[in-house]
Parts: sequence; structure tokens; C-alpha cells
Amino acid sequence: MIGSLSHTVLQQIWWILASIVGSLFLFLNFVQGGQTLLWQVARTTTEKRLVVNSLGRKWELTFTTLVLFGGALFAAFPKFYSTSFGGAYWVWILILFTFVIQAVSYEFRSKPDNLLGTQAYDAFLFVNGSIGIL
Repeated sequence: MIGSLSHTVLQQIWWILASIVGSLFLFLNFVQGGQTLLWQVARTTTEKRLVVNSLGRKWELTFTTLVLFGGALFAAFPKFYSTSFGGAYWVWILILFTFVIQAVSYEFRSKPDNLLGTQAYDAFLFVNGSIGIL
């Protein structure tokens, strides 16, 4: 059956998948953007911990949908993806870096005797919630 599908049909199928995954990624970015509100919403350390714990469980799903979206976009439009990726290389590296500091922040924010302190990791979450989304 797959052998009989034309290139155009396969491209349309991948475009539909890319649209679905891209929509999910956009929705999860709004959830991830909640990290920027950490200082305004949570007043006490207990409230901050609750907000961080509720948001921290979704960052892996956001990163996974970003990777899936990139793969689906490549499958749907390989020429566009290959030519635009070179120009957006530093943007992708910046996004990757913000995801790395986000993962480190969730992991080490509440550890006792952490190296940078809780406020530094909260600032990293703010950076990821604002720069990583843009």
C-alpha cells in the first residue's frame, strides 16, 4: 500500500502530523511559559515548590514534541528544512541551551546545599519560560 502512495500524498500526511504535533507544542509552550510567573504567583516557598512541581512534570513532553515537530517538518518539507536549518542554527542552539538549563533547574533547585542556590535556578526557569518560548 505504501508503495502506491505518491510523494504528494505522503507529504500531505506528514504535513497533517506536523500540524498536530506543532499545535501540541504550542499549547505546551503556554504551560512552559508559566515558569515566568513563578515570582508573581507563588509568594511562599511552599507555593513555589507546588508550582515548580506542577510545571516540572511537563518539560520533557514539551522537549519531545519539539523534536517530533522538527522530524515531521523535515519529512514534510525536506528542502525547506535543510535550507532553513543552516540559517537558524544559533536559534536552535539557544533553544536547546534553555531546555538544558531548565532540566538542570528542575533537578537541582530543591537539592540541599546546591551550588547556585534556589534563586539562581528560579532565574534559569524564568529565562527558559521567556527566551526558550520566543
